Amino acid sequence: MKQKINILVVEDNIYYNNLIFNALQQSTHFVQKKVKYQLILQSFVDYSDFMQKIESREFADNDVVAFVDYNLGNGISGAQMINSLKKENSNTLAVLLSQSRTIEERSIKNNYDFYVIKDTFAPALCRLYLDQFIENKFL
Repeated sequence: MKQKINILVVEDNIYYNNLIFNALQQSTHFVQKKVKYQLILQSFVDYSDFMQKIESREFADNDVVAFVDYNLGNGISGAQMINSLKKENSNTLAVLLSQSRTIEERSIKNNYDFYVIKDTFAPALCRLYLDQFIENKFL
């Protein structure tokens, strides 16, 4: 049985969620047959669905690459989601997405690995981070 790599997109804007998801999906198609890992791509528009998955420990035993929007609505920040995810799984690469260029510096509160500004280059950058993560698994 192949080990799983969960690739997660947590973005409350449906258009932007689809944009990132489709870019990542293209990336996984190229490597799916070559790798010894099973790549599982999931998308969440509602942060509560994502929290339920974290609380169920679905991601606890596998590698995770998460692309999380900074502002998920209702006062919930992506930093909170990332902290919860990393608490459950230390093998998590977290990419924080935001339209704002003025996000707090990386800290315990903002425990992300990379920060991507949501502009025309964001889907390509997300795909690049995913490709790099997968490539590092095989070195």
